[in-house]
Amino acid sequence: MTKWTWTPASGADVTAMVTMAEDHFQQEIDTIFRPEPVAYARNLTHAVVNAFYMPNTELVLVARDHNGRMLAYTWARRESAPWSDDPMALVRMAHVDLSVPPRHRVRLVQDMLRAWEEWAQSAGLSIVCSTTMRRDQQAFLKIHEAAGYDVRGSYAYKKLSA
Repeated sequence: MTKWTWTPASGADVTAMVTMAEDHFQQEIDTIFRPEPVAYARNLTHAVVNAFYMPNTELVLVARDHNGRMLAYTWARRESAPWSDDPMALVRMAHVDLSVPPRHRVRLVQDMLRAWEEWAQSAGLSIVCSTTMRRDQQAFLKIHEAAGYDVRGSYAYKKLSA
């Protein structure tokens, strides 16, 4: 039985998304980038608006348990690689609350992969690209490999069937 529900993000979700990023993932970037919660909130808000008004351009989903607690969120957008005009779903964020039990974290990431692929196909995109800059990325990338992604360094690509 699923212990959470995925829904499109709304503007009301942005604060919780930023808080999760600060609480669980900021230490992954703060030695390289200067964390700017206001900039992140602005970018997420734009993505949420784009996903609502132009659903083939961005995807922003949140997973909440039955008590309303946010467990995870993901954000992907339509992009192309610099070397090709082939449009792809480029995953911008895949965040899971690290206090969630490991088995559930794996299932939440697996849900994200399926959501990216479904959205990509509905948006006419034949490639999904997911990347990570986390120091501990092995488990995340193994989930991708198990789902048929071609992992190259910290990038995982999947060519979807037409």
